[in-house]
Amino acid sequence: MASPLDWIDNITKRLRRGRRPNQAPARDTMQFPNFFPLGQQTTRQRIVYKPTPRNLRYFAKTPYARKAINAIKNPIKELKWEVSPLEGIKLNSELKRQIEIASRCFSQPNNDDNISSFLEQITEDICVGAGAFETQQSGDENRPLWMWPVDGLTIQIFPGWTGDPSEARFAQSVGYGSYAGGGQMILLRDDELVYLRPNPNPSTPFGLGELEVAFMSIARQLGLAEFQGNLTSNARPSIFVNLGEVADKTVLEAFRSYWINDIEGQGKTPIAGMKGGKIERLYPEGDNGLFLKYADWIVREIAAAFDLSPQNMGLERDINRNTSETAEDRDWTQAIKPRARMIAGAMTTQVVQRRLGFSQLQFRFVDLDREDENAAAERHKLYFEMNALTPNEIRRRIGEEPSDNEFADMTNADIQIAIAAARGAKEVLDDDIGGGGKKQPAPAAKKPAKGKRQSSED
Repeated sequence: MASPLDWIDNITKRLRRGRRPNQAPARDTMQFPNFFPLGQQTTRQRIVYKPTPRNLRYFAKTPYARKAINAIKNPIKELKWEVSPLEGIKLNSELKRQIEIASRCFSQPNNDDNISSFLEQITEDICVGAGAFETQQSGDENRPLWMWPVDGLTIQIFPGWTGDPSEARFAQSVGYGSYAGGGQMILLRDDELVYLRPNPNPSTPFGLGELEVAFMSIARQLGLAEFQGNLTSNARPSIFVNLGEVADKTVLEAFRSYWINDIEGQGKTPIAGMKGGKIERLYPEGDNGLFLKYADWIVREIAAAFDLSPQNMGLERDINRNTSETAEDRDWTQAIKPRARMIAGAMTTQVVQRRLGFSQLQFRFVDLDREDENAAAERHKLYFEMNALTPNEIRRRIGEEPSDNEFADMTNADIQIAIAAARGAKEVLDDDIGGGGKKQPAPAAKKPAKGKRQSSED
């Protein structure tokens, strides 16, 4: 039997069917339900914050975490970028004006950053936990939008945000505090902050950064590094000397004095005559005692958390040229391209189209889709021989400026026809070969010297 709540829900859904044609449908499911415990009221004013921000910043400063973050961050900040029309939209004078304005905003986001340092800071925070930057409009028509990078770990979110543009969706906490703790908060609307969630999932509004995945692995690596340092400095000896039952306090003190004064740091072989003494080994010695294989395994685990190959973390054993190039291409495809596309997508939808209002433009990285140059050259050669592409179309695909040569916009068949016609008329059609653009008679073939037969090539 249906409960009164079921009846009310059915009536509410029937009323929704009568909404206006352009009205967005209402959602029945709850967004991020795990942030609202059973019996707690789901108010829009309730805020949630990302846990352990201080620990994440601390671990981001460790060598292996820094190596992994830099392997993703540095290539992205060096990528060439452009603002261009969307696919299928032809360039015109108005779009050129919009492109100039948007490019000016990206080239100098604020008075402190250029596009390289701006992208570097955002990518860093994406790897740590979440990227964010603030956008504000100005009164300057030539530079109508300003952008500032924001510490993504200080951003707290209202999970019950209804979509109202005038309602705060984010809040920045000062000093990694929390709203519940009464800390200072800065409320931000949805159009004032761009929040980039790595590995987004419907259970949390924050996403999951690579450093969070490698959190426990880095903690184990730090503990192991401390143990190795103490061991190599002899702070933790690997043996225990047992003098047996016959040793009294006098013998113990004498042997301890002998060992400290004559053996430690001297490189001598200890010799003593005692009855019942023996050596107890606490753990293996040498490389096995340093647990180097376990250290390598942890580093590989950290690399896997960042979608990187072990060679990017300094593990270069059993690597040759072929495997190295394959691993490099895999790192580019699995680690760098997804993060770059995330940033480019946010720049397009949230900045270019939403804040600037240029709905026919996009922000894109020019050289993001790397490919084998030899394979690409063979493919372009095949397309040209099949009359599928002209030289200028090929130049545009590889990011080069179009050529002003009259043959550059002709297919291979048209070029061959023109060459054959020029041979038949014995005229030179190339402007660069004398004549300044006028048709000139082709140079006469040289006669062979006397006593020599003319080859078929001549």
